[in-house]
Amino acid sequence: MKRIVSSELVTVITILGLGTIAQSILQPILPLYLTSIGVVPTVLGLMFSVAMVGMVIGEGSWGWIADKVGVKIPLSAGTFVCAPVVFCFVLTQQIPAIFLIFLIWGIARSALPPVGRGYIGATAPQLKKATFMAIYSTILAGSRSLGALMSGFVVDTWGYHRAFFISCGVAVLGGIVMVIGLRKTRLVKPKPPAVSSPLTDEPPSPDRVYSYRPLALQCAIAALLFLGLGISITFLPLLATQVVGLAATEVGILFTIRGLVTMVLLLPLGMLADRKGKRVLMILGLLVSASGLAGVAFAESFSWLIVCIVIHGLGMAMFSPAAVALLSDAVPLHRQNTAMGIYGVCEDIGVIVGSALGGFVWTASGPQPTFLIGAMATGLGAAVCLGLLRDKASKNPPY
Repeated sequence: MKRIVSSELVTVITILGLGTIAQSILQPILPLYLTSIGVVPTVLGLMFSVAMVGMVIGEGSWGWIADKVGVKIPLSAGTFVCAPVVFCFVLTQQIPAIFLIFLIWGIARSALPPVGRGYIGATAPQLKKATFMAIYSTILAGSRSLGALMSGFVVDTWGYHRAFFISCGVAVLGGIVMVIGLRKTRLVKPKPPAVSSPLTDEPPSPDRVYSYRPLALQCAIAALLFLGLGISITFLPLLATQVVGLAATEVGILFTIRGLVTMVLLLPLGMLADRKGKRVLMILGLLVSASGLAGVAFAESFSWLIVCIVIHGLGMAMFSPAAVALLSDAVPLHRQNTAMGIYGVCEDIGVIVGSALGGFVWTASGPQPTFLIGAMATGLGAAVCLGLLRDKASKNPPY
């Protein structure tokens, strides 16, 4: 345990947590702000898609950089660079400029996820990876909940611009923690331990031959799940305010509740995935997430939305640690950051498609079909996930 819970890991997780808070302060209120300055839903969806294009560009690249030279450069991008980019939102209301800000913001903030997943994937015991991924995800879920809770109250009390300023300050704080905490440390790609400790399973051999079909299936599953998530992130604030009639504070509470549900359930569900099977938890998580999105489509009250958001958060908590741990099992230790970056690209592609498609469907048919499409895509992911079970039963791959 000492090898895993190190001072470097604590510092890295602290930086990631602060970066997540900075991003989550904006997540619930950014669609509302853009709508308030005259951005229509179609353009709004495209803006969030452009941000995810930036993340597609960034995640694979930052993961590769982290494997090659260490995590300081990616963490600097996710903190010090993010702050001035976010500040630019208050400087302009021009649509082309906002598109450019979204693109650069996406590239910068995408530096954080591969570092956390890659570090855990390279250091966690082989048979406990879902548990350790759940611990990491729990910390980030708590950070997202705190940021989302702050956002609504800040906007209702001081206005939108103050939320942007606070987000910038939190991001800079994360950068300061990096400079102080990692000043004597250069975290480079981890090497396989020469001797296995009692708490660590034998690492996979670098010469091992891997099947690419399961990896491709996991990428497709992640894209389908995050298509629904992209619709939810972008258009839940609009549905809550324009259809149900909620205030910005209540929108922030919705995102906070989803984050808290995920935070509470991640660890026990990660442990369950290690014991009962990662693939099984993935399928169940996809089905539960789909049912939550379908419920949102028919929501008529704040309490109804809360129930659906809790269901959706439960599904995400079931799926995420199991899926990332299953992916980590399939790649060598010295390629963990790169692999997590590629997997993150697949997630981002799903959000891109969800945000863009949701904008067009919302404009053409309204909120209900928009969320039903997200539910159908997530349900299709469960069907694709059955392919992983068939691979295991028929071929018994080393995955």
